[in-house]
Amino acid sequence: MKYYTMKQIVQSQEYMQKRGQRKLLGEVRELPGECSFEALYYDKKSTRRDYVIVEVHGGGFMYNTARDDDDLCAYIHESLKIPVVACDYRRSPQYKYPTGVEDVFACVKHVYKEYGLKQGHVLIWGHSAGANLAAGAAFMDKQSGVHAIGSQILDYPYMDVYRKSKERQRIRLSVKGKLMDTFAYYYTEEQNLKNPMVSPELMKVEMLEGMPDTYLLLCGRDNLNQGGKSYGKLLRKSGVSVEFCYEREALHGFIENHFNYAYIDLKTKWQNRGIQRKLAVKHTDKICDWIQSKIQERV
Repeated sequence: MKYYTMKQIVQSQEYMQKRGQRKLLGEVRELPGECSFEALYYDKKSTRRDYVIVEVHGGGFMYNTARDDDDLCAYIHESLKIPVVACDYRRSPQYKYPTGVEDVFACVKHVYKEYGLKQGHVLIWGHSAGANLAAGAAFMDKQSGVHAIGSQILDYPYMDVYRKSKERQRIRLSVKGKLMDTFAYYYTEEQNLKNPMVSPELMKVEMLEGMPDTYLLLCGRDNLNQGGKSYGKLLRKSGVSVEFCYEREALHGFIENHFNYAYIDLKTKWQNRGIQRKLAVKHTDKICDWIQSKIQERV
């Protein structure tokens, strides 16, 4: 079988929901209005509230929850002393495209209004498929004229959903081909996979003009690299400031896996031991420094 079955997917989702039922560092809030989902707020140690980070978890559009990034968001909040809001967007296959990206943009607009922020004072940080959704929300923000988002941080982004696993470079310990193809199959219809909002690698240069400053983290041991790299080059061609960071030894998902280490399965723990965990802290700190520099630039 080319794809995992609905039964297998739902079983995995239920397991991930259960592991999220733990004592959290963030405060769970139901977002009102057009937001019919929850978010986790990290705001107790903020020394300023004129900037807010909206964080978007990964998981192929179908797996994980905002609770899986609880320790990561707490760490970012502790480091920067600004609020962090983790968006628990609705996931496929129960909610197909465009629900996820619309949820993330709705969360951005809610946070922008809730904190009374100036334009450009939301920073959006996404991982893997969450980076795809973050970039999509940033594009919607630009197109709508809201301009809430001033910077986007994209960790090992999944920007080429249309690309089949057999067309990708085979890399040991990277995302399995059947899993990647399953993500795409259940996210949207086949004829929609080359929609630039689904696969941002396919956006035209002129579409990206006016996008926010971007930090792009790519991993050497990741078969999703091609789409992220291409997207970053398109941003640069459109005149957007892009900070490329390449970590040769890093595996896909290494940052989230480090901070959620106590709750991931044994196989993933084994893959992400040692150097992966050190790299996760190193690059999270590096991104926080970049965010701090962006905030200082706007003072």
